[in-house]
Amino acid sequence: MKVLKFGGTSVGTPAAIRQVVAIVRKTLEAGPAAVVVSAFSGVTNQLLALAAAAARREEGWDESFSRLRERHLQAARELAGDVAAPTVEKLESLFSELHEMLRGAYLLREASLRALDGIASYGERCSAEVVAAAFEAAGTPARALDTRFLVLTDAAFGRARVEIEPSYENLRREILGDERLAILTGFIGATAEGFTTTLGRGGSDYSGALVAAALGAAALEIWTDVSGVLSADPRVVAAAFSQPEMSYAELMELSHFGAKVIYPPSIHPARALGIPLHIKNTFAPEHPGTVVVGSAGSSAAPIRGISSIDQVALARLEGDGMIGVPGIAERLFGALAREKVSVILISQSSSEHSICFAVTPEDAAKTRAAVAEEFALELRLGLVEPLVVESGQSVIAAVGAGMARQPGIAGRVFGVLGDNGVNVRAIAQGSSELNISLVVPAQETKRAVGAIHAAFFAPGRRRLELALAGAGQVGAELLAQIAAAAPRLAAEGLELRVVAIANSRRLLLDENGIDLQGWRQALAAAPSGSAAELRQFFARKRGARRVFADCTADAGLGELYPQLLEAGVGVVAANKKSFAGKLELYRRHLEGSIAGGAPLHFEATAGAGLPILSTLRDLIATGDRVLRIDGVLSGTANAVFSDLNRGSSLSAAVVAAHAAGLTEPHPYEDLAGADVMRKLCILGRLAGLALEPEDVVVEPLVPDDPFGRLPLDRFWQRLPEADGPLAERRDAAAAAGLKLRYLASIDLEAGAARVAIAAVPAEHPAYSLDGPDNLVAFKTLRYHRSPLVVRGPGAGPEVTAAGVFADILRTMRESQP
Repeated sequence: MKVLKFGGTSVGTPAAIRQVVAIVRKTLEAGPAAVVVSAFSGVTNQLLALAAAAARREEGWDESFSRLRERHLQAARELAGDVAAPTVEKLESLFSELHEMLRGAYLLREASLRALDGIASYGERCSAEVVAAAFEAAGTPARALDTRFLVLTDAAFGRARVEIEPSYENLRREILGDERLAILTGFIGATAEGFTTTLGRGGSDYSGALVAAALGAAALEIWTDVSGVLSADPRVVAAAFSQPEMSYAELMELSHFGAKVIYPPSIHPARALGIPLHIKNTFAPEHPGTVVVGSAGSSAAPIRGISSIDQVALARLEGDGMIGVPGIAERLFGALAREKVSVILISQSSSEHSICFAVTPEDAAKTRAAVAEEFALELRLGLVEPLVVESGQSVIAAVGAGMARQPGIAGRVFGVLGDNGVNVRAIAQGSSELNISLVVPAQETKRAVGAIHAAFFAPGRRRLELALAGAGQVGAELLAQIAAAAPRLAAEGLELRVVAIANSRRLLLDENGIDLQGWRQALAAAPSGSAAELRQFFARKRGARRVFADCTADAGLGELYPQLLEAGVGVVAANKKSFAGKLELYRRHLEGSIAGGAPLHFEATAGAGLPILSTLRDLIATGDRVLRIDGVLSGTANAVFSDLNRGSSLSAAVVAAHAAGLTEPHPYEDLAGADVMRKLCILGRLAGLALEPEDVVVEPLVPDDPFGRLPLDRFWQRLPEADGPLAERRDAAAAAGLKLRYLASIDLEAGAARVAIAAVPAEHPAYSLDGPDNLVAFKTLRYHRSPLVVRGPGAGPEVTAAGVFADILRTMRESQP
């Protein structure tokens, strides 16, 4: 015999119920079974809300009731088809009863706990009828069993206590005496007087365990919407995974501290008889899920999982009058018990000077009042201080039997939190060493859980956390390349996690990684943010390899680089303006990199994805001396000159380059030679020249007056005025067998740098260049007779993003853990 319990999402729609039918029918092929069901997803909350609305005489509660009724009737008709009539009739009767109860709350202007239990019970009662009808329609004889007539409880409405032995006897008699499949209502019971009760939060799980224990079942299967017990909440940690096995004790600890897989008390009946629990996913039934047994086997990591209670209030009672005085803790927790305040976590200093404990925010006021009353005399005499209650905290629990007697686990937990800048407010660990619990500010929960998960479940993985400034063409392409490369990187033990994306208006942050499939929508919905906020967020993450990638054209962002580098954050940039601006800032970048031990790479600032800067670095690092650098450094300008040499006008060539995404937003930036000047300035500085931007002599393709002052629309209108002069120079060059190119050159011996239009002969390396290709020729002591030439695509989002990506991976290799 197996008992299968299905949660609300598992019976939330007709399609889900059909899946339940398929799962149970397959189970029945191997032997008998019984089924326990919850209310349809969301229905219990809707019923309680209806009761509250009716008691307050709010308008519209009747309409809400009608929608709830129709949802169940429609499900019955859809699932049972031609044989739905008896079920529809039963549902109509149940909803008629429910309406009378709600009407009573309306007339009395209140709903007692007893009335609320009665109203809430209709969720499971209706659900069982619909599910039983679905089995009947599928050819499996079934009957709905109302456990109010089987599960005997006390009169503690809202959280009734079950009378075990008579309930077990009732369940055995009713289920084993009929060959039809029993579909039992979870969550509900009744008093000896026949008053309906509910078994509290997660009561349907408890009902499943009661049925399994009563029948001596071989297994209890808990079917939900997750594939077993995960190592962490997947909404918090994207890399969370299903644990194949764990112990009852481990599951109880995780569930108590927020893991919403199963209600902790529901484990007890099954645990008492050694009945294995199988936690499985209704919507992925082929997944093995998690098996919960008395003693689970060893696992690779010392912990099984991490869970959290996201919002708690942290209370602290302290005072000199507590030291050495017996009974203080008994009085404190006795006072809280009398007010029915549940304490989540307790921590006491060894000096007995203070006791710290966590409660739910809803119990904070009761806690304060109870302590004030119990310690009124001590407060008056100044022996204890007024209770301090801090809201907005979270409890995190790292749970695992593997921690027992293994030294250093607590140190690893607190070390990784310290490395990630998480402030721990309170700590608790039992002598069983099964659970390390700690309190952190609620806003740091995701970061804390993610850091612990990474430290214990992926210790051999090298992770780099990336903050991206600029989500335009290059930034978007970079994110696409990172997403595509993720499986390959994972196979190599590498994880590139994007934790921040910023554009000029918004800042998207996620400690545990942004979904690269939906980042555009998430960024559009993100709040406004500044570059300073991004730096502050990223610089505090001391424990991870970090890199800041700048894919903007914002000159001001360069001021952040030294601060980030000094904080140990690597910087990768496609933004030329910072590296070709004032020499003093460029030097600050280099100094920051040395001071913080952080990599600094900007390959994409000169030649997009071409290895121009790395080639120059290698020449210098190996002892060669660079004498001269010549080349075509603008893919945009070369695309324009390629069309020009084929007979196009300048204006038409610029329009074509702009349409292809090769130009700056305002093409004058390219035509003025500023872009080439910056690249040449960067090359000169790497080669050892102390170049300021104004030291580079630049011949623009169009004059500053008037083109440099025109808005974009007027620029396009007047650009044809510049066609004539360049057409004449082109025609003259062509007549001599030459081609026009926009050449950049540095004579390092003379210390001169120049950007100019030049007519080159057929033997010149730049003569055959076409489209947005770049070319750089290095004349050095070693490469004196024949220069070293680097040639290839030098513009476009794809190759620029690839250059940035290569620098990011280079940074990953160079960064320290």
